[in-house]
Amino acid sequence: MKRLLGLLLAMMVMMGGMAGAQASTDNASMQLIRMNPLAFRKEPVELYSVTHTPNGSFVVIYFAEGEKTELQEMWMELFDSVGTSLLSAKLGEFDPNGEQIPHGQIILKKDRFICEYYPDITSMEVCTQTVYRYTGKRIQKPTTKKLKFGAAPYAQHVGDYMVEKQAHSEDETPFRTVKITHIASGKSKKLMIYDWSFCACSDQDGNLLIGQQNEKGNLEIRSYNAAMQESIVELSGDFLQNSYISDAACIGQTVYFDIYLTNQQSEILFYDMQQQNITDSQTLHTANDNSYIAEIKAARPDILLAALGVPKQEKWLYKYRQELQVPVAIGVGGTLDVMAGVMQRAPLWMQKAKLEWLFRGLKQPSRAGRLLALPKFVMKVMASKK
Repeated sequence: MKRLLGLLLAMMVMMGGMAGAQASTDNASMQLIRMNPLAFRKEPVELYSVTHTPNGSFVVIYFAEGEKTELQEMWMELFDSVGTSLLSAKLGEFDPNGEQIPHGQIILKKDRFICEYYPDITSMEVCTQTVYRYTGKRIQKPTTKKLKFGAAPYAQHVGDYMVEKQAHSEDETPFRTVKITHIASGKSKKLMIYDWSFCACSDQDGNLLIGQQNEKGNLEIRSYNAAMQESIVELSGDFLQNSYISDAACIGQTVYFDIYLTNQQSEILFYDMQQQNITDSQTLHTANDNSYIAEIKAARPDILLAALGVPKQEKWLYKYRQELQVPVAIGVGGTLDVMAGVMQRAPLWMQKAKLEWLFRGLKQPSRAGRLLALPKFVMKVMASKK
């Protein structure tokens, strides 16, 4: 278990900024629970999510040690606004060293919520749903159903809205289906979003904002009110050149977009909602390599995955191979982006035809320089065999 946590820490460190921020948030949540103990059914070893409901209660999904030492369990608990437990339910158990990674999520409705449990997040083809009142009363028994690949959504609670985006897809279309729902009224709308890494936040008036890079490569900001009326602002320029929006937040009349540049650098764009324009920007840098190395060495992982892109990850691993002291270090490129749903994988027919490299080149024109180097490499290999 210690080594597994070390591996996860190493992965988060190598993934950079936002993963590190999530890890800090999780640590802060665990510290808060230790300072203000809640009556959990089982002692949490890790928080998975905390969802606030419309009536002031909150739902916590967490991991706990299983009855069998080699297993862990995923639990869901509902607490009222003062921390009194209203219900607890075991969602499932899993082997933390196994191939399947469980996923639990909460979908909020006006007077109830749906708890969904997926035994394996990589496919999300099996789902167990249970419906509860916000008082903790179960109003529908757990039902398990098999889903078509690509039918399951990732659910995100954003202000007064639920945002459900298509989790996986083998379709050839570059667009992803997204359903937005105003929780109190129940009104919903289906969207087709081009940017798989789009970000959502709410403004000071309670409207839902979605920021994405559209099919033209421009920064697009969509706004939706409770009646599902839509307004779109499109800003042309090099705001998102060779990058994507990794996070967004609104304070007053300013929306802050966190633009991923590299694993060590991001740019914050200041979007003025009244002027409907970018008014300022600020570049942020992560800690230097020495701090990464120190964290990795402290975690003592058996396997280190470096997702820095080719050839940077290989050069980085080679440069620090002696200091890292990791038995196995692997450069995984964009693998984690694909697994996390940030980057769309090529359609199945292109995968079978070994043309994923071409698909990525079409989706990311910035890779053209590297793709042009491939024929030269093949010719050198062929020449060396003569």
